[in-house]
Amino acid sequence: MAQDSVDSAAAHYRHANLLKDRGEFATALASYDSALELAPDHAHAWCNRAVVLGQLGRPAEALTSYERAIELDPTDSLALCNRGYLLIALGRKDAALESLSRALAIAPNLYSAHFARGALLQEKQAWIPALAAYDRAVELNPADPVAQYNRGTVLKFLERWESALDSFDIAISLRSNFAPAHSSRAEVLEALERWPEAVASYDRAIELNPQDAKTQYNRGVLLQNTKDWVAALTAYERAIALHPNYAEALFGRGTVQHELEDLCGALASYDRAIAAKPDFSDAHLNRGATLLTMGRSDEAAQSFEHAIALSPGLAEGHYNLALASLKAGDYVNGWKNYEWRWRAKSGPIFRELRYFPQPLWTGDDIADKTILLYGEQGLGDSLQFCRYAPLVAAKAARVILEVPQPLVNLCRTLQGVASVVPYGGPLPHFDVQCPLLSLPLAFGTTLETVPAPRSYLRSDAAKVAAWQERLGRAVKPRIGLTWSGNQTGGTHRKKRHFPLSMLAPYLSQRFQYVCLQTEITEFDRATLSTLPDIGRYDNELRDFADTAALADCMDLIVSVDTSVAHLGGALGKKTWVLLAFDADWRWLNDRDDSPWYPTMRLYRQRAPGDWIGVFERVAADLAGVAAHADVAARAGASARV
Repeated sequence: MAQDSVDSAAAHYRHANLLKDRGEFATALASYDSALELAPDHAHAWCNRAVVLGQLGRPAEALTSYERAIELDPTDSLALCNRGYLLIALGRKDAALESLSRALAIAPNLYSAHFARGALLQEKQAWIPALAAYDRAVELNPADPVAQYNRGTVLKFLERWESALDSFDIAISLRSNFAPAHSSRAEVLEALERWPEAVASYDRAIELNPQDAKTQYNRGVLLQNTKDWVAALTAYERAIALHPNYAEALFGRGTVQHELEDLCGALASYDRAIAAKPDFSDAHLNRGATLLTMGRSDEAAQSFEHAIALSPGLAEGHYNLALASLKAGDYVNGWKNYEWRWRAKSGPIFRELRYFPQPLWTGDDIADKTILLYGEQGLGDSLQFCRYAPLVAAKAARVILEVPQPLVNLCRTLQGVASVVPYGGPLPHFDVQCPLLSLPLAFGTTLETVPAPRSYLRSDAAKVAAWQERLGRAVKPRIGLTWSGNQTGGTHRKKRHFPLSMLAPYLSQRFQYVCLQTEITEFDRATLSTLPDIGRYDNELRDFADTAALADCMDLIVSVDTSVAHLGGALGKKTWVLLAFDADWRWLNDRDDSPWYPTMRLYRQRAPGDWIGVFERVAADLAGVAAHADVAARAGASARV
């Protein structure tokens, strides 16, 4: 090439660079083209021409220019890096990653290539190599808040919480108004269970970007997890106001509304979440749970079935479908799906799953085998389902029963049981095993074949005699009272109690009352101190054998849905059970009797929270009992009912 052509090409190239730097991209392109007509092997001109074409929105031509520049100079790290960025924009991410890696092989300190490579690897969820790329990027340019933020995001996904927090803090120190960094920092603080700091970080993120519906939603999730229901509801409402079809926020709002017992509101929220996202299996699941609480078992079952159709392995769907079926009396399907209880993380016994090398007994021949039956869930469940032990004993060579320590002595009265051992203690040899609540499935129990002897547990005669002497001669019919069960645990358990002060006005003076519960709150102790006619022996009830003996001295047991109610039924005592509106599955729907306990009567709330209506019906029936006792007394009979 003649010298004057070289000089002319160089002049066009320099002029083009000036135009590019001034943002005059169209005229810059013409100058680069002029330079390349004179010097077609000018690699830098091809590279800069590609930059201008990119600015002009002509990516395909820009890519061709980059490739020509790299063909002329394979060591041009900038052309390789820029080509990588362009390939990202074109959606060719694997090719972009390859181009960036080539650039870094030539120029290991090329910050922009490390940053872009980290972003690509992060998108592919290749967390470890992404972290390495960001580590190098922030080493080369520690003042870039975005690189620090991205590094923190990767560390967050790796659950390296403290390191992630450090990165977000650095990003915020470099750019105090960096809203996403404040929001991500809040997520990390939430994972570290530093709740107040997390809320403060969410608040700062929202202050900086009040239109960010996702941050409002995340704040709601945090507040929900800390059981600050009202504040969580407000956060979800704000997210929905910003994004009316935000399915997850609608779902969260429904969950909180259910907790606040706004069941109609919860149902409406779930319906909107499903309308926005029809394949939202968790929304179908929670919708079913709300319908079940409302007593609409058939509709609940349909929602659970829909959730299962969307997510066949959804354990909570199968488990809740079991509850709906059991409440409706469909024991055939109910027991089968109830086996999913072991896999349902939100269920009562997910963490109680026992692993035995011995096989699960499902009803096959065990005439020559020793079987271990073991309790699960609560004391009441063990009391209700230990009734199957004598039936198993008729099939097995030997039955071992494992139950919580307070039930051991009482359960030794079960017929046919060779050994009763406390939970957590050493187990003797056994060949097969079965949890108590899987026995109905093994026996194919239907509503018509529930094993319901009048009694299947017995109190100790000597202990009964001792209690009779302690109580003295009965001048009035005796009623054993339990108004409070275990107040810890889930929402359902919290509905199984009320303060004694609510019940006291409905207790007729024509009866003698005895407290049968051992856990008494300070509030109830204060009430008891004003009611001397209610006998208290909670410090003397060491286990359920003691409680059974005292209960056997009663003419009637009145109890909330707790273990004492099951004890009364198992002993064959007349037992009245006071049930919340959304009573447990074992009490079925809309019945005032129980197929499990022939001597039991059920008093259900007719509206959620309506204990007063229950007390009024109990008081009316007690008046009838008192009148019957008066007639008996006039006839010369004892005061017993």
